[in-house]
Amino acid sequence: MPSVVAYDDNGALIVGERALLEEQRIRSIKRWITDNRDFVRVDLPTGPRDIRIDDLIVELLREVGRRGARRGQDVGGGNLVRLACPAMWDGRQRRRLLTAAQRADLPVVLATMVDEPVAAGIAWLSRQPALDRPLRMVVFDMGGGTLDIAVLDVRGHDVTVLAAMGVAEAGDSLDEVIAADLDLELAKVGIDVDTLPNPGRARVRLLEEARATKVLLSGSEEHVISLSSQIFGRAGEVWYTREQLNDVFTPQMERAEDAVGLALRIARIIDGASASEIARMPMDDLVQGIDVVLLSGGMSHIPYVRQRMQWLFESSTRVELATDAPETAVAVGLAKAGEYGKINTYRPAFDVLLEWSPGKDFRTVYEAYTPLIERAQILRGDDELRYVRTGRDLSLPRQAKGKLRVVSHSGERLRANLAGKPLDGFPVAVSEEKFEFSIYPDGRIRMTDGTATYEGQVEDWHTH
Repeated sequence: MPSVVAYDDNGALIVGERALLEEQRIRSIKRWITDNRDFVRVDLPTGPRDIRIDDLIVELLREVGRRGARRGQDVGGGNLVRLACPAMWDGRQRRRLLTAAQRADLPVVLATMVDEPVAAGIAWLSRQPALDRPLRMVVFDMGGGTLDIAVLDVRGHDVTVLAAMGVAEAGDSLDEVIAADLDLELAKVGIDVDTLPNPGRARVRLLEEARATKVLLSGSEEHVISLSSQIFGRAGEVWYTREQLNDVFTPQMERAEDAVGLALRIARIIDGASASEIARMPMDDLVQGIDVVLLSGGMSHIPYVRQRMQWLFESSTRVELATDAPETAVAVGLAKAGEYGKINTYRPAFDVLLEWSPGKDFRTVYEAYTPLIERAQILRGDDELRYVRTGRDLSLPRQAKGKLRVVSHSGERLRANLAGKPLDGFPVAVSEEKFEFSIYPDGRIRMTDGTATYEGQVEDWHTH
């Protein structure tokens, strides 16, 4: 079902395939969470109105539940529903989707949420014979709203996520670039969109033609676009070629390759290489040791995507579709995810809280699924790569007595210690000036409070 919602001329909300036919439609609706936006403005019969995005997502997910029920699946029963999300989402964004799903009466929990490229990798693995050796994989998942990239280390049915990240630039962005190029092509035949009676309607039409052209050029070298006299003032044709598509797609693919390089750098750091070494490492060295590159998402149908990945990686690296229909790879992988151990060393699945005034006041020191390494740290080549929060970051009181609390979302009890004592319940001399809490990619923990500095470790790091 397309992730699209729309309002018809009567102001009624429509979701799914029918929403594609309406002018007031919102595509790739999860991207609004990616962009941390709360409202969208729509023109209703009663006038313009700001609609809460989360309410629209709830309606979309309710339709998912209804369709499941019509197929005999009791999605509101005891079985958990698995959700996927962009790899770039932090804990707050994941909880936002989780809350919307719970409002839609879907039984979901944070622990079963899977990064989309990880799910795509599992879809491919589920079709392979038993592995006789470890594999290092890169998943390149380019859909409508986001490009998600994951670097996976696979050992049998254990999948270790060494890096998972994304950028908010994918199929929808390419559609906009093609539409702008079509605008220029129209100008060449004497049609100035800005001077048409309804330029807004013409640009909506160009965007739809851009989407169709992108798809059709995946199987042919050229495509003719027929112009409607009702919209463009006169009937006619505009030809668009795959070469033109590749030309306008090139800058976006170059940025996508930069994102792949960043994910590979993060994976090398998780492996134990130093940040300064990684910062200087050329792409030719970074791509070494990758066995398979998997293409997922609807954009994988475009031949240029596979071509660029084949150019980027070594000739010994296989470049394959995650599934025969790559736009379904994430859903297929979600259905199989329970058969694989999901290990995430890049975004641990636990919260660390600092509370004081016997449970009345607290701050979230670390929120589950927040990356331990930030993009800027990699680009700067920082010597000490870690997640760190200070008393000023958290707006702590100047002085108080508190303790740390740990909430695990992995389904297992987190075993972690500071100075030989359990991390959960560890006493803290709260201090806005001196407090600092750090987690390192190898599982080390360090905390400074108002009295001392303590070192510790998350045990069984790879199970969280």
